[in-house]
Amino acid sequence: MQKKAEKIAELIGMLPLFMGLVLEGIEIATPFPLNESEEKTLMFLHKNEGSPMTEYSKKVGLSKGSFTGVVDRLVEKGLVKRTSVSDDRRVYALILTEKGKETAKDIDLQFKQHIAKKLTYLPDEDLRALKKALAIIAATIEKFQAGKG
Repeated sequence: MQKKAEKIAELIGMLPLFMGLVLEGIEIATPFPLNESEEKTLMFLHKNEGSPMTEYSKKVGLSKGSFTGVVDRLVEKGLVKRTSVSDDRRVYALILTEKGKETAKDIDLQFKQHIAKKLTYLPDEDLRALKKALAIIAATIEKFQAGKG
């Protein structure tokens, strides 16, 4: 079991390199400048809208203070709004505005087009194997999030 765990850890360690190579050369065009943290936050909200801010900061990989600054800038740009979710005035959910939804959809489309172009370098057999591996990763993420892994 230890050898399996070591091999899995080694492969997980390669994921940042994989992501770097997949994203290499991507240029996202938006009507206004967004930095990487703002893009990442906008896209995360696009898929996971309506949770309290504290949950997002952890999942986006930013400290609470940094994340608050990112959200403030997205609010200023009219892409995100804060909505109270309880009687506690300190707890806010983040919701995309219409402008935010349109921008996120456009970024998502550009991302998918970039990925599709990258995948043209792989033979069909590798594409099938990659799709299967990524489906397993997605299922594992769900199990970890549910506390089962």
